[in-house]
Amino acid sequence: MSATQVSSTGVRRPPRKVYIAEAMFVVMLFGGFLVPWGIWFWFHFAPNVVLSTADLGRFVSASKGNGATNVETTKGTVAIDGTLSALRGSELVVQTSTKTGTELCVAGNQQSCVALSSPWSGPMQVVPGAEHATNFFAHGISSSILTLWRMLGFLVTLGTLMAASLEIVNNHPELKRG
Repeated sequence: MSATQVSSTGVRRPPRKVYIAEAMFVVMLFGGFLVPWGIWFWFHFAPNVVLSTADLGRFVSASKGNGATNVETTKGTVAIDGTLSALRGSELVVQTSTKTGTELCVAGNQQSCVALSSPWSGPMQVVPGAEHATNFFAHGISSSILTLWRMLGFLVTLGTLMAASLEIVNNHPELKRG
């Protein structure tokens, strides 16, 4: 704990580490709190836009394999994570969207979408008008990542606030109770 410095003009100035603690709090307030919340609101209120699609034909069957489900269609087999619920003969598509990435879906039913177990290597047709949508998934932004970022940002911002407060109180004895 260093004492407050007195300048040549007689004005008491706190030591440099107080300014550093205050600056770190401001940086963490923006980078660890305001920015993640701003991106979360943007992510939450932006629509999940389909960017591209590929026709997979009609659903034939599905079988559980080594950690993945193999979905057989009239055009081939695709491995997915989890399970797919579809009527035999349902039209299946692979689609890439702005919030969830590349998934296998029953055509026209967004609730049926399931993540692929590996990257899609087939051709995709770009959906007209989707080029202006913000592709959160391509930037590594997902709901779970944003939740983690907001939690950690809050904790680190709180920690820097406490550190800055402690430095300020330690360097200004008049602020101490008692």
